[in-house]
Amino acid sequence: MKKMLLVVRREYLDRVKKKSFLIGTILGPVLMGLLIFAPALIFKLSPDTQTTVTVIDMTGEIYGQMEASLADTLDDGTLKFSLREYPAEETGLEETRRILNIEVEEDAIDGYLVIPADIIGAGKAAFYGKRVGDIKSLEQIESALSNVVIGLRLSARGLDYGEVRGLVKGVDMETMQVTEKGAEKRGGFDFIFMSSFLFIMMLYMTILMWGVAVQRSIIEEKNNRVIEVLLSSLRPEDLLFGKIFGVGAVGLTQYAIWGVFGTIMTAYGLTMGGPVAELAGNLSFATLGFFILYYVLGFLFYATMFAGIGSVCNTDQEAQQMQTPVVLCLVFTILLPMMVIQRPDSTFATVISLIPVFTPIVMFMRINVLMPPVWQIVLSIVMMILAIRFSGKLAARIFRTGILMYGKKPDAREILKWLRRS
Repeated sequence: MKKMLLVVRREYLDRVKKKSFLIGTILGPVLMGLLIFAPALIFKLSPDTQTTVTVIDMTGEIYGQMEASLADTLDDGTLKFSLREYPAEETGLEETRRILNIEVEEDAIDGYLVIPADIIGAGKAAFYGKRVGDIKSLEQIESALSNVVIGLRLSARGLDYGEVRGLVKGVDMETMQVTEKGAEKRGGFDFIFMSSFLFIMMLYMTILMWGVAVQRSIIEEKNNRVIEVLLSSLRPEDLLFGKIFGVGAVGLTQYAIWGVFGTIMTAYGLTMGGPVAELAGNLSFATLGFFILYYVLGFLFYATMFAGIGSVCNTDQEAQQMQTPVVLCLVFTILLPMMVIQRPDSTFATVISLIPVFTPIVMFMRINVLMPPVWQIVLSIVMMILAIRFSGKLAARIFRTGILMYGKKPDAREILKWLRRS
């Protein structure tokens, strides 16, 4: 046990002291924070400016109403939209557009709107501008124009637009999730999908990354003949599980650092309001606890398989071929979010979450969407512990013989012989 702890310490310190670990661990949450908060922050800090628009109204009855509807003001009290009507006849439209194009090019105006005479029936208009990426302003102009046109259509049939608009107003349905003991919390597809996908991708990447790290460590020491020196002073099992526990501790350290960043981002997200605050406010310590639990179980299970692969291979290329079935099991679990989110308590989701190769990600996904019965969670943990014990024994038997074998990669029959002899 003491010698195994020395291996754990060596594997742990060897990795956490590397610059690549620090850069990757810190860069990950920083990039995640930028992806989540930067768009909202930039949009919030970007100052609104006045948009100057020239309107060519060939109907002669839309401009006045449209100007009245675009009466929003900026923080300094000035109008957000500065509208100017430019009279033009149908025959002079091309010449008018040529003149206005020059004004747009010289930044005298931000753009101009052409309202054709048949817009009531055809429902088509055109906006010309140099910078057409201001989606918010363009949507406001389009909405104002649409409201005026709809109002004119209704008036032509003797209907009041305000009254009709009130009659056809839709329903805003708020989604509330009923949890244990009748408690309620705000929830919906967007939140459930975002939080589930974020967490399962973290589980997938870290289990795969650190599992492969165990495999590569074994191959590297095997090729350098360091393994022979190590085995002269400790048992193969101590070396194997020392590597697994040491690398697993590195993953937990990474999660701890991410947890600090996540706490900071959550606190900031609550101040922003909107979907970001809703996502941050619905995270619970129970969710984080299950996340850590299933990472540990998933890593130990997959790491033993990667360790077994590493002990029979001499190069990374050989290992990549042998690890394909193992990696495909992990890949399959990240293809299931839609099926599990829609029916987390279905027979399919229940059965597949109890199969050890899928349990770490699928069971956590179910817990995040809809807490399954306690017996299913307990059963999944027991199944994972038994699977880890079984795969650990197989990996130890293969490791005991394969770690000192060099040259040609053994086939399946030879590996079975190693298992029988052990």
